[in-house]
Amino acid sequence: MKLKEIISRAVRITLIPSHQWKVIRDEVCTPRSLLWDYGFPIILFSAIGRTIGVFFSLFPVLGISLKLFLVLFVNLVAWVLIPYLLVLSASYVLYWGLPKLGIENDLVRSVKLVVYTFTPVFIFTFFVYLHPLLRILIPMGIYVFIAYTLYVFWYGVRELYEVPLEKKVRLIVVAVALAFGAMFVAQHLFGLLMNFMIPGMETYVK
Repeated sequence: MKLKEIISRAVRITLIPSHQWKVIRDEVCTPRSLLWDYGFPIILFSAIGRTIGVFFSLFPVLGISLKLFLVLFVNLVAWVLIPYLLVLSASYVLYWGLPKLGIENDLVRSVKLVVYTFTPVFIFTFFVYLHPLLRILIPMGIYVFIAYTLYVFWYGVRELYEVPLEKKVRLIVVAVALAFGAMFVAQHLFGLLMNFMIPGMETYVK
């Protein structure tokens, strides 16, 4: 997938999910191509925003030093790896779990639902973490992020699965709550890890 197409799709799923989900529904792809060609660049974009923000936070404290570059490198790698593993895990949970709820499913649809639903979150994350001053938007905007993710997820479930309304609502609420919970736990654990490596770093990288 070309960069222009990735950007176009990310913007469309963020701004006009009701239309873009119809395109995604009919797209022929494999889980691997979707995760690598689309998911990885979007996650990397988010991780770069986080890492730029960490640079602005730590530069006045550490200056240009080996310790600064070590933290930036670990932060970049971690925030590519953590979301990628979370997306992969969530996709397999849906793949295995939905048939037990009586919902016909396959891995391609599961990956589509997870990757595209969280595209807006990855985009917002880039901008919110881009500078330390922008992080004040996180407590104010977290409910907006969750509500908008529910909105995008709703359209995805509607287009990808033929399920009754009651099951849709239950699936959407539970899945999004678990996903955000997993992200917060991962972020907290990463902060503790960085604090263990370099005391005092948790404040700057969370």
